[in-house]
Amino acid sequence: MKHHAAFGLSMEDIDAVVVEDSKPMQTILRSILLSFKVARVRVFDSADDALEASLAEPPNVILTDWRMEPTSGYQFLRLVRHRHMEPLCYVPILFVTAHGTRPLVDKALRAGAHHVLVKPVSPSTLHKRLTWILSDDRPMTLEHSGFYNIYGIHKTLDAQAEKLQSLAGARLHHRVATQKRAEVEGAVQAAFDKKTDRGPDFAGVKKEEPKRHSAAAKHIRDAGFAAVKGAKVH
Repeated sequence: MKHHAAFGLSMEDIDAVVVEDSKPMQTILRSILLSFKVARVRVFDSADDALEASLAEPPNVILTDWRMEPTSGYQFLRLVRHRHMEPLCYVPILFVTAHGTRPLVDKALRAGAHHVLVKPVSPSTLHKRLTWILSDDRPMTLEHSGFYNIYGIHKTLDAQAEKLQSLAGARLHHRVATQKRAEVEGAVQAAFDKKTDRGPDFAGVKKEEPKRHSAAAKHIRDAGFAAVKGAKVH
């Protein structure tokens, strides 16, 4: 196992290669890198031209686009990482792309890329990534496939994928539980509203019935009324 080609260098020691088929993006990346006081910046329109020049003079860092023709950024990465490309196979590669989806990032890192940056990239972000690479002590290891890769990268990505899957499962469970709770609360509220609309009898509250007087009590009451009516006033 061996460290990558930029490990332990200072920013001023970097010989950078930029592979970009967009002229405006070439200008931007060149200007940013030169503002970091790097030793050298070489810019190429295609992966094929960059590969030929890099084999003759291996750089310390390669920044490349993902979608290019006829050779894509991914194909360029696989060419560089092949064991027959030594010492070029040890050069760290950063992708600068407008299509930074999760599957793309996973594919790039599993193939041996060190970073994936999303356009438009800011000078501070690029400087931070380059600084990190200069101190990245993860060794490059030759896999059974015949390609070099960052040691332990597959294990790290698998752990991240498992964590994301667990998080997605927890979110799904929470969403389903919340939906079921809302359905139960809605059913209870509907039942309560229905009972209220039917009045208190339906709710189990009996109306107070008028009191019924017995025949004897009615007779006594009538006799009392008669006595009062017939009395003389003195």
